[in-house]
Amino acid sequence: MEKLRNFFRRHPLVRDAFFWAIPAFVFGAVLRALFMSYLPYAFWGADSRSYYYFAHKLLSHGAVSLGDKRRYLYPILMVPVSLLPGGALKWLPLFQHTLGVVTIWPLAYVVRKTLRYWKIWIIPITLIYAGLPIVVWCEHELLGDNVFFATLTWAFAGWVAWAGQEQVERSRRMFWWFLVPFALFILTKPAGRFVWPGIFVGLVIVAAWRLLTLRQALALLAVLLISPTVGSKKQGAWLLYTAVFPLTRLETPLDAEYKAEVSDMVTRMRDNLETYYLLQNDEPFTFLGHPDRQTERPLWAALGQEGNEKMKDKIYMDLAIEGIMHRPDLFLYLGMERIAATGASLDFCGSLFSDGAFSSDFAEFYQDAVDNEDIPVRMALGLPKRGPIPPYKKYRLKLEPAPGSWAARVVQASEKAYGKNLNLFRFPNLPTAQCKFSLMRPTFLCWWLLLGGLLSALPRYRRTLGVWTIVAVGYVFGVFVFSMVFTR
Repeated sequence: MEKLRNFFRRHPLVRDAFFWAIPAFVFGAVLRALFMSYLPYAFWGADSRSYYYFAHKLLSHGAVSLGDKRRYLYPILMVPVSLLPGGALKWLPLFQHTLGVVTIWPLAYVVRKTLRYWKIWIIPITLIYAGLPIVVWCEHELLGDNVFFATLTWAFAGWVAWAGQEQVERSRRMFWWFLVPFALFILTKPAGRFVWPGIFVGLVIVAAWRLLTLRQALALLAVLLISPTVGSKKQGAWLLYTAVFPLTRLETPLDAEYKAEVSDMVTRMRDNLETYYLLQNDEPFTFLGHPDRQTERPLWAALGQEGNEKMKDKIYMDLAIEGIMHRPDLFLYLGMERIAATGASLDFCGSLFSDGAFSSDFAEFYQDAVDNEDIPVRMALGLPKRGPIPPYKKYRLKLEPAPGSWAARVVQASEKAYGKNLNLFRFPNLPTAQCKFSLMRPTFLCWWLLLGGLLSALPRYRRTLGVWTIVAVGYVFGVFVFSMVFTR
């Protein structure tokens, strides 16, 4: 205890951040404890298998196989969790929710360090973060996003501590508080690479060449060099072409025979650009993800056959780049459309937190475990590697033992209250199919966010909040010009 007191004496801002964040610690911990009381197991979603593949292969077959889709940090972390009794899904909520609560501390530090009237803001900001539905949900799922959020927040706090330090020697020590969580962030998901432009701008703003030692510069360079190895190239080609599919140039000779087979779909998507963010997640995404199913389009069906992956990726990339180069304005327009549409769908919690949502969705994954013995979900649940397992009707009670309980009602009411006020854009009260991009309107929260971004350019905030405003904007644009409407 005396060591802790001495630490707080040496670091008064860290001490202030801790004590002023106590209300958020309590609220966040209670909310998560209630959540785990009626949903004790981590969610297993469509992406969980790829994150768990490494642990399953290593522990079941002794094989080391870090798939290019998910590397490096989160799949490796699944190994020690899987060694605990009862399976990874039993322990993940405890570990990930604990990380989520602890991560309130660096956020409080950012407020304490940067804002002039920090005593006004620190409690409401940390309380809001402590109950954010998207954060709470991702902490409860076998998914890399929760670590992604947490490590970015710690990197943000580390940058603020480093860039705001006037003493050169102390600044050089504080740099590692930024670099270590930043490296972990980069190693968690490929989308992390989109923060690099903002980081480079930030290094120029803080005149990093005067602050960094050679060892620190080399360490930062090593993180940069490893960034392109995170993620799958075939995923990138598929997602990029899906994002710009309506921009396909039907009149040029490049891959003309392939264009001829999809001209009807391209024309239809081009005629509906204002609602492409709705159409993209369904028909183009599915079509380009599984062209082998398109028997009425034989050339595309052949692309989807085993052994043609390189050719498929090349055609996707060629057609995407050609379209982008011809109409860069529409490329940016479609990206803005996805950003706004995602900002209009942040009140997602109603369906995800409702009773029975997880156990109903999990039924198909459990059936896979019934039908197949050598499957990751068996290990994740701590089920026997061989032989029969309980029927889902019986096992479902273990996954969701107390639907409708008071704890469930409290969590659902809390998340619903958040969801009503989170959206950055709103639509008129129209059927979904009529929700055109031009009909979106910014909410008060959106204007507040834009005002904060502008104020961060003031000299007082430029080196800290200003840099991370640039990082955030670069990340958002980078993700959504290449991706789809996706709340996480």
